[in-house]
Amino acid sequence: MKKKIISILWLLLVGSMMLTSCTKNDESTIVLIGTEYYIDDILSVIPDSLQTQFSAVFGSIPEGPVPPKIDGSYIMSPKNRVASNLDESEWPLDINEPLPVYLRFSNQHNGIVTLDLAEATETNTDTVFIQGNNENFTVYFVEDKVIEDFSVPVKMKRGIIMKGRVTDAGLADFRYATIVLETEDELNQLANPGSYYIYKDGDGMASRFEW
Repeated sequence: MKKKIISILWLLLVGSMMLTSCTKNDESTIVLIGTEYYIDDILSVIPDSLQTQFSAVFGSIPEGPVPPKIDGSYIMSPKNRVASNLDESEWPLDINEPLPVYLRFSNQHNGIVTLDLAEATETNTDTVFIQGNNENFTVYFVEDKVIEDFSVPVKMKRGIIMKGRVTDAGLADFRYATIVLETEDELNQLANPGSYYIYKDGDGMASRFEW
């Protein structure tokens, strides 16, 4: 009986260790069925006041618990701005040149994926959320950013949303949006919360390439 109790306690200990490993994103991560509670809803990165206005220009957001596999590298070129709720004069940091965006997705499982994103002089790596169905997907996350281009650096929190359709050639109908959620900007040098920009690939396809 004593050995049985020890065995049961050992199983419970192993089980608890497996449950606490859910936040690391690599191929060895074990996520048990029913423990994906930490995956946020995409609407958490779109303020309520913006959802109708934003959807009108961004289009529908693919939803679903079984997104397609998007592992691979892609290039968005050119990156064309197609919509915003700001005037040009209100967003001095916007890039007017159609610079390419390089993306690499890896380690996709259980609603998360690793994203490497390179644009201009910046390269970032984040674990981000993914949802979708069939070939359609949405990737979304919130990032903290510090803008050094002003007399006083500005801290901001941005929601990032990407959507598209997986094909052999790449990500079709690819769109990429940024939404300002919060700012620490004492001199009012930057856009206010709720400001957004929406971009799409110039030829409608974020093509596959070797990173």
